[in-house]
Amino acid sequence: MTKLREQLIQIQKKNYRKNVKLVRESLGYSPGIDTYRKEYLRYLRDYEEISNKTDLIGKASAADVIFQGDFHTLAQSQRSVLRILRELPGKREIVLCLEVFHGSDQKHVDSFMSGELSENSFLDKIDYAKKWPFHWDNWRPIISLCRENGIPILGINTEINDAKGIKSLRERDRYSARIIAKAFLRNPGKLIYVVDGDLHISPNHLPKNVGQLLELLDEPAKAFIIFQNAESLYWKLCSQGLEEADVLKVNENMYCLMNTMPANKIQSYLNWLEYSEDAYFPVHKDWEVDGFEGRGTMVHEMVTTLTSIFKLELPADALQKLTIYYPDDLHFMDLLYETPELKGKLRLVKDKIKRGEGFLLEYERSGENTYLIYLANSNINMAAEEACHFLNAVLRGPLKKPVSPFDHFYRNVITECLGFLGSKFINEKRKAQSENSIRRFLGKVKRGEHGRADQETIQVARHILQHFYMQRKTTEAAEFDKKFHIQYKSRSAISRIFSTQLGYMLGEKLFYAVKRGRFSMERIREFFRDPFDQPMKAFNCYLEISDRVKKVKHVSRL
Repeated sequence: MTKLREQLIQIQKKNYRKNVKLVRESLGYSPGIDTYRKEYLRYLRDYEEISNKTDLIGKASAADVIFQGDFHTLAQSQRSVLRILRELPGKREIVLCLEVFHGSDQKHVDSFMSGELSENSFLDKIDYAKKWPFHWDNWRPIISLCRENGIPILGINTEINDAKGIKSLRERDRYSARIIAKAFLRNPGKLIYVVDGDLHISPNHLPKNVGQLLELLDEPAKAFIIFQNAESLYWKLCSQGLEEADVLKVNENMYCLMNTMPANKIQSYLNWLEYSEDAYFPVHKDWEVDGFEGRGTMVHEMVTTLTSIFKLELPADALQKLTIYYPDDLHFMDLLYETPELKGKLRLVKDKIKRGEGFLLEYERSGENTYLIYLANSNINMAAEEACHFLNAVLRGPLKKPVSPFDHFYRNVITECLGFLGSKFINEKRKAQSENSIRRFLGKVKRGEHGRADQETIQVARHILQHFYMQRKTTEAAEFDKKFHIQYKSRSAISRIFSTQLGYMLGEKLFYAVKRGRFSMERIREFFRDPFDQPMKAFNCYLEISDRVKKVKHVSRL
């Protein structure tokens, strides 16, 4: 185990333990839930082998009933459902059963799916905010995909009495099982896809109830279980040096997706508790503060962690010059109008806010360099990326020397590369696109299989593939300038996203190169300190990194 890898694992364990402690302090102890959890963990002590997306989709397609676990506050958990759903149409007809909706609201679900109800009316009629106080935005793409593909949705949830503890959980499993069993019987040949809370999909919980009902009716069904982000398996992978694995085969009928680090999974729950007005439990008293001690604490801690990982030194007062803003506080917009050096960024800032992106601004106040981070949400990847941008900005100093559009483009690529690199050290499971994933995307667009893709995304994807083609063809800057001159000069969102995605993709491979000892940390430190204000320097740096990491394996996305 390399020293860097060991350091990263220790950081993850420390953050995980800290977050688990905070959750326990907030929730208190429930003997019933603890027993229910232990019954779930019994099946996640070990795994048979590392698998892949293709095998998982193949197993899912061959099943009669899929049970997939969901960690409700983790957006990545819901995204994996969306990705699997996109792979299944054409292979099998599907009926989707969701814990998100209550069985008693099925008539409203049907009306919404048929287009009779608007989204707002639907959410109001089912009392969504009260019955399911988790982010609707995470579920909207799944519901939209089902509406577009004619996939019916069934609600399987019901009210539970917390005072009854584990008895209530078991009653809820039996209720859900009846709906799922009926769906199986009424839809012969169709794939019943169940998405329920992580603990519910344990083989001895909901799947057992469904299996028993169908056996009584002499209608046995082949079940396939998809767990997500089992901490016990992640720590086992770490001990084996295999933590980069994304798909695990637990046994023939159970797989586990590993798409989020354990500490970040629990952090998503803490973020929900802290920011959600509808949280089940009150905000922890230690968090009810503002400024440095409040929401900005996470960013400050990330800066400190990254400084330690990269072995960089910040001025003692650097963090005191950083202010962090969120969507509920846009007072910094006044600053943009009042500060001459920021006025030119007004258009960019408005566009980023509109798109839900985070950003870093640098400006001078009273003769001192000052920094502002805007975070559009509590996404840990966004916070880590901007923390790394801040670290980079402090170390390289103010960018006062004018550079050409060509050099500005590639400087932005390197900046985004470093930002993504830093975020990977905080959340190794973050994924960038790959050249192959972009080719697959454009192939689907060409075949008419990706109707919702906007022209902006399509254009950026084409630019990226053209750029990779140029890299294989030449290293002459003049040739690149000739090909992409318009994009280099443009201030459009397409040009910005083009450079950002090139940086992300480079940062993805650079992370694995650094982690495996194939790229020196000393060189990374040089990148952080370099303002890249010399002609051609950023471009040559891009080519250098690209050449040195081109053989590094890119971990696939599911």
